Amino acid sequence: MIPKLNPHDASNILKKGGTAIYPTEGIYGLGCDPFNSKSVENIFKAKGRSKNKSFIILGSDIKYFNNIIDDTYLMDKSLQTINFTTWVVPCNKSCPPWLKKDNTVAIRLTKHETVMLLCDYMNAPIISTSANLSNSEYDDDLKNIEKVFDEKIDCIVTGQLGNEKKPSTIKNIITKEVIRV
Repeated sequence: MIPKLNPHDASNILKKGGTAIYPTEGIYGLGCDPFNSKSVENIFKAKGRSKNKSFIILGSDIKYFNNIIDDTYLMDKSLQTINFTTWVVPCNKSCPPWLKKDNTVAIRLTKHETVMLLCDYMNAPIISTSANLSNSEYDDDLKNIEKVFDEKIDCIVTGQLGNEKKPSTIKNIITKEVIRV
């Protein structure tokens, strides 16, 4: 069984390179410290995910994206609006290569209490991807998720799922093109 921890204790696991299952606005996610390449690699392995795909990075405050996105966009009003939109933004030179796709990165500000606590206790953003195996249907039953990821993920963060019924909208910050509705 995967240990169930409060956000504070789970953040300590993530800071040390661990991985977590946690509730988000609409689904359970898998996450880790985005700046720890080994942790990110563990998420790729746990999901069976192709390295050609990138992850969304969640933060509770725009400041957590300072080391990731181009400074030009830090003050963009679109990014600072909390409306369950993920933005594809040009990355900066200090953005780790494993987070980039075509010199961009996908980020989202969150108001989900558990995710906000994780970020704030870590003083950093977190990786976010759905808690299912790649090319498999998502199942929001936490017991089933735990069975799938037993011995692959370090902890489950306690908290409630939000009320969103579909994934976040994804938009390009420059073109405003909608990539996913």
